[in-house]
Amino acid sequence: MGSRAALSCLLLCILHLLAGAAAWPSYMVMFPYVIYYSHGGKVHIQFMDLDAPVRVTLSLISSHSIPDVILEQMGNSSLQLDWPLFPSNSTPTEEVATVHVVIRGGSLWVSKYREVLLKAPDLWTMIQTDRAAYMRGQTVKFRILCLDEDFMPSDSKTTCPCAQDPSGKSISRWQDVRPRQGITDLSLPLGRDAALGTYTIATEGKNHTFEVQRSWKPRFKVLLQLPSFVMETDEKIPLHVCGRYSSGKPFQGEVEVSLCQFHKYLSSSNESARCVVLEGQAERNGCFSTQVSMAAFNLTSSDYARWFFANASLVDEDTGKMKSVTKSCRIFPEMPEDAFRNINGFHNSEMPYAGMVMGALHASQPYFPTLAPRLQDDINFLKIHRMKTTPPCSQPLQIHVDYNFNEKFLGTNLQSVDVFFLVS
Repeated sequence: MGSRAALSCLLLCILHLLAGAAAWPSYMVMFPYVIYYSHGGKVHIQFMDLDAPVRVTLSLISSHSIPDVILEQMGNSSLQLDWPLFPSNSTPTEEVATVHVVIRGGSLWVSKYREVLLKAPDLWTMIQTDRAAYMRGQTVKFRILCLDEDFMPSDSKTTCPCAQDPSGKSISRWQDVRPRQGITDLSLPLGRDAALGTYTIATEGKNHTFEVQRSWKPRFKVLLQLPSFVMETDEKIPLHVCGRYSSGKPFQGEVEVSLCQFHKYLSSSNESARCVVLEGQAERNGCFSTQVSMAAFNLTSSDYARWFFANASLVDEDTGKMKSVTKSCRIFPEMPEDAFRNINGFHNSEMPYAGMVMGALHASQPYFPTLAPRLQDDINFLKIHRMKTTPPCSQPLQIHVDYNFNEKFLGTNLQSVDVFFLVS
């Protein structure tokens, strides 16, 4: 077969094997039970103790008119043949075809027939919209991803995608759709009087739904990345703020982040806290990154707490909705002997929490990583584990992935879930 996935589940049709104490001519013919259009396949023939040259003829009896494969071979040897590719004018229909094997020569006169399944390769298709819900007058942007049986991008022509309104009526159909590197980007403008409810986009036996609502406020979450500790000798503190909508689309809007050090005793005067406030716009990836100078804080006075407190706020540019998150950071005079490494800044209650502790913990100096709980409005969760070493190039790689899918979100009638990990 031309497919590694097909080879892994190959069913072999063994035509005949003659064996005995005497050196009688014997043979074995193996070929896949399923032949995928238009890849063809491989046929393996094993000969033993031939007493004369033989001629082998392979025929595939089907509606595709595949030419015969004829070859000559003698002696004790193995043959591996590439089944010819299908004609370009063939159509990918599924049918039960017949393989006819003829072997002639010496004392071998064989004519055998076996049935095989001839079918088009299965395409893995996934549809994704840029949002989960829209309002009238907006444009639905969606993407169709097609992978072949080897999980490689497929540029085969896609069955005409169509969109249906809440009543099941077809409202749009796209003709002559051909992916580029397995991806097709399309859009569906919604009219000002579009019906409210659940819409469906369908293609290749897959479908995806989205909502059209009278008003819609996108849900998004805020992630703030801050070092678990800093040292007095550090010159700058890195801050990273990211936002993600529930659909997975990067956040677009205004970002405000503050970093403060509070006085231990004063609570109402101007000296009660030293703060640095920064404002900006989220980049295309939904994140805002900056560095805060340590010179703005008092790191030597015992009157100030040995903690930094960071607050990040995101304001959605369409709705004005704001969300905030707060994290803290410990200040040490020098590198602590015990430090947490490779930990997450958030915790999902249904997944194991992992990290690394460097050095030995002292009872006189306990400290713990700061965790943010799993957000209650999370629909799904996925985490790819860190690699301990740099992975090699152009070699198979095994990775560990934790994921949890909300059953209510996926639907009660769902029978299977296809999960794809595209790593670049």
